[in-house]
Amino acid sequence: MKIKTIIGALGLLACAATSAFADQNIADLRAKLDKSMPGITIDSLRATQVPGLYEMVSGPDVAYVTADGVHMIQGTLYNVQSRKNLTEQSLSVSRVKLMQTIDPASLMVYPAVGKEKHAITVFTDPSCGYCRALHAEIPKLNELGITVKYALYARNGNGTLTGRQLTEVLCSTDQKAELTKFFNASTRDVKGAECRKAEGLERIARLAPQVGLKGTPHIVTDKGVAFSGYQPAQELLRTLQGS
Repeated sequence: MKIKTIIGALGLLACAATSAFADQNIADLRAKLDKSMPGITIDSLRATQVPGLYEMVSGPDVAYVTADGVHMIQGTLYNVQSRKNLTEQSLSVSRVKLMQTIDPASLMVYPAVGKEKHAITVFTDPSCGYCRALHAEIPKLNELGITVKYALYARNGNGTLTGRQLTEVLCSTDQKAELTKFFNASTRDVKGAECRKAEGLERIARLAPQVGLKGTPHIVTDKGVAFSGYQPAQELLRTLQGS
């Protein structure tokens, strides 16, 4: 009994020593990176499944650095055997954190009917034809158990006609009706409006490229998976189920 206890204690000490050694390696690498790339914000740094290669996350970016801090690779890391995109997994975690920085008051929510199965945030613009097509699918998406949150985004800039329209939407007493009005008449000229909720448009505009937006509609799931483009309701549900 005593021998088993001693062996168990030695095993715990070995695990603790290995963990401490790994932590020290990461601390040393972080110090090297801070010195060679002053000003960079390293949100996380960890060993990958590839010996001697570490994953560095900085905001919306993922890179891979060697243990000596000399070489860096920017690209996608796959596990060939499991066919998993390891980089995308890390990016998804980063996107979830970034999406949490949006002021909820700046989002327009169309809740799922009954039990919520999925939640998506859609960067949308009334002047975008595919955004209008997706907007028409909202009732079907809600019936399928999908909550849709709109992050209003003027793709040509917040000072444009669309930007002014979106301020009027957020400052309106009936945001959904006002937005639908502009989806149906995207060239309608307006002066714009000012209110606290509309201030969130600037944050959304800065955040959009950080979560991978290259075109609208741009969708970010509650798990941080991101993709752009229009999909009919049933097709979008299949995409969410597979993500």
